[in-house]
Amino acid sequence: MVKTQTLSFPIRVPDGMQAQALRLLDASRLAINQIITTLWPQLDAFAGERAGPAWKQVERHLLIRSGHGNRQERCEMEQAGRILRAQASRKRVFEAIVPLLSEGLIIPAQGKRPARKDHRQINEQVRTSRAQLQDAGEDAEAFVAMTNLMAQACNWYLQTGAFPSTYEALQPVPVLSVGHLTFAGDDGMKAEQTYRARIELAPGCDLESRQERQLASLSLRLRTPDDQGKWSWGAWSQAIALPPAVCASLAQGALPQAPTLREIRGDDGSRVAVLDLTLEVPARYVSPLEQETRVLGWDWGVRSLITVSILQRPEEGDEERSRQVSRPVFLDTGGIDGRQARLRREIDRLKACRDRYGQFVKEAQAAHQEHGVPLPAHLAGWQQRVREYDARISQCWKSYERRNRELAHLASNLLILLALLSDCRLICGEDLRTLKTQGRGRGVRGRFRNWRNNTTVRGELWRVLKYKCHLLGIRARQVEARGTTHTCPRCGEPAKTYASAAPEDRTQAISWGPMLCCSNPECLWKGARDYAASLNIARLGMAFLLTYQQTRRYESYRVTSLEVNSCLYSGQEATLLLPSQGITPRPREGKHVYYAGWSYTIALRTSQPREVLAILSTSHLRKDVLSSA
Repeated sequence: MVKTQTLSFPIRVPDGMQAQALRLLDASRLAINQIITTLWPQLDAFAGERAGPAWKQVERHLLIRSGHGNRQERCEMEQAGRILRAQASRKRVFEAIVPLLSEGLIIPAQGKRPARKDHRQINEQVRTSRAQLQDAGEDAEAFVAMTNLMAQACNWYLQTGAFPSTYEALQPVPVLSVGHLTFAGDDGMKAEQTYRARIELAPGCDLESRQERQLASLSLRLRTPDDQGKWSWGAWSQAIALPPAVCASLAQGALPQAPTLREIRGDDGSRVAVLDLTLEVPARYVSPLEQETRVLGWDWGVRSLITVSILQRPEEGDEERSRQVSRPVFLDTGGIDGRQARLRREIDRLKACRDRYGQFVKEAQAAHQEHGVPLPAHLAGWQQRVREYDARISQCWKSYERRNRELAHLASNLLILLALLSDCRLICGEDLRTLKTQGRGRGVRGRFRNWRNNTTVRGELWRVLKYKCHLLGIRARQVEARGTTHTCPRCGEPAKTYASAAPEDRTQAISWGPMLCCSNPECLWKGARDYAASLNIARLGMAFLLTYQQTRRYESYRVTSLEVNSCLYSGQEATLLLPSQGITPRPREGKHVYYAGWSYTIALRTSQPREVLAILSTSHLRKDVLSSA
């Protein structure tokens, strides 16, 4: 059986079909919302066995149909069934945290400061519960949404004065606000009864490189309702030129799957229909774990985006201690962090202005209804300003999320690049999905670091890294993060962090200090806490690897486990398998050093020689290594 990975590529529907596609999305959205609302009281029925398509599970419980045709109804039921299945999983998590809900999770009001959630207690409850689940042999990874649900339950308590007893009371019915329709309930691109599609391949030539390549185009035909609600087939669209990434995947043998039609709404209220073209592309097989000898560990840093270290499996006679074979690599995104922090401050300013004019509108309408005071002449202007501020806030959030996605792709590409250059097929990173950075930090920098840590790391970075590793035949594994930043990687003893390694700065430990210093008189290791954390994460990955090679069992460890051995450093082996570039990269001169191929606001730092770092930073190297993986 061929190993594959599913990728999705958004394609804008041609202008001539926009009206038809939007009518189809409107009709299907109403039908999907009706199904979700009808079956919401039977949510427990979707928490059991999930083998087979979701529409078959919905069909067993649905009594009233939309009347849009059998195949169109299947697609609508498939979309509704996927939503109900996800909500049923979330309900199971809620039932697991109900015994943990108590007033101890709420900090009482103090003076002018209102009551609020106690995030430290919430995190402690989640960590304790996950540890109990792991000790009992249950799947603790199924409860990664505990923190969010506990916070949501606490918000409910702050509003009503009591914790919710059922999930249905906490969660409103999750109806769609924009059109979103999958065609997975139909039978194929050529014989389907809800849509038809043709993908045509033709030879072409790239004008810049003058190299021959495959060109692909898509023709689309939809079954949509007209203005009177009568369903019929429309005409074939004009040929849609597909992007180079899709053409390259089709040339490599990718198979088209059922696409998804969805709606994108602009800040000005405009609506655009987009077709997500789904391809099942071939992926590389992962090499057996018996053949692996190296582990790459990466840490989500406090001051740098990621820190990377690589360990080598211990050889015979090395006292079972792993050996570090790479110098640490730090990805510093200070420039982009500054832009994101300024954007967050702008969002806060816009929200304050919007709330101010919104309060004016609310007071004027209340005075008119209660006391008959005439509406002021400026009411229409105030309402217009509220709408304008909402539009600007939406634009800022889109820019913020777009930069987060760029950072996720940048970090994942660097991790894969370093793994391939070091002949490593096992990447281990900390699991921070249920941990949350608390406090405002020291100044604006600390406040933004909390924002960044609580947004980017949980979703986008791991999502991008996992599918890219799957395509290239690399294992991506999450390990327990607790204790990795306060443990010495050389001796394995607990260590404290300080403002710096200087003796005058080591009089008082700081929980978020940048430097880790071991107090063991036989060790006295000193280094950046992010560097130490990356080594400890690699140690956890090495313990997993050695356990499998010895027992053929998959075991997860904590940094305090006896199976996790310390590591040594070997400078003579700290080399990268860099291919010849045929160019001489020139790093820019100045206080901050930036290298070719990286964004101006990105800095790549390591203890490798400057020549090696300059070659590592070139875009030619990244393209050659990733394409030849």
